[in-house]
Amino acid sequence: MQLREYETFKTVKAMDSFICEALEAFELSETERKLLWLLAGHSCKFIGVSWLKVASMAQSLEVSSKTVQRALKHLKELGIIKRVRTIRPVSGGFGASLTIICPIELSYREMAQELDSSTVEEQEQRKETFLFKAFKKDLKDLRHQGEIDFSYLVQFVPKEFIDSVRPFVSPQEAFSLWGKVHVASKRYAPSVVNIIEPAISAFKASVLAYKSNRIKNSFGAYFWGTLQNVFSIEQRKANAVNMFNWLNSKGDQLVYAK
Repeated sequence: MQLREYETFKTVKAMDSFICEALEAFELSETERKLLWLLAGHSCKFIGVSWLKVASMAQSLEVSSKTVQRALKHLKELGIIKRVRTIRPVSGGFGASLTIICPIELSYREMAQELDSSTVEEQEQRKETFLFKAFKKDLKDLRHQGEIDFSYLVQFVPKEFIDSVRPFVSPQEAFSLWGKVHVASKRYAPSVVNIIEPAISAFKASVLAYKSNRIKNSFGAYFWGTLQNVFSIEQRKANAVNMFNWLNSKGDQLVYAK
């Protein structure tokens, strides 16, 4: 088997950078964080690909195999890794499983810049005045003064989404949730234009699951999984509409040709 075919990163540095972003973007347990770095440490020959066995992972982390399996399952649900069963080339049958680190898009800073790109130029023009004239206090003082309310989000997050989530979360949490929406929509529903309604639907479903004590891990992880399902459905609907329109256009062309 050619493990080189499964490589997901060009350099070890790129893989490490992705892991740092993933640790910042998702709410992971200590075991899951350690496991991710362990996998990366065994994915340097074929970058992003580890053939470390579950028993070896458990031994290295000093936890049980069941704990490792739960951590692998959670990381897989988030899309950070995937597991691939190998085939024995001589005797046949399944061999050891590969664990592949998947470079999904995670940078919320880039997302924020995209959402607010219309104001970047204006902000740059006012930067010098703001820093050296209007703003005389240290940034540390600013962080400890006052609370950020939902009015700060209006340039980044749609009002409909804010109105739906504000009874349950803080402004900072609302911004983080919308970041997950943005990333999930680009990955699972690139053809869907209206992402607000599916996002609200996913959030309401997640709140209902939380209120019903059906969330075993974190709310953020459950919300991400719900977003995957909702946007996958929306993408299939968009594909069906596109196919229907394409068939109609072909039919019109045939009629016109006759």
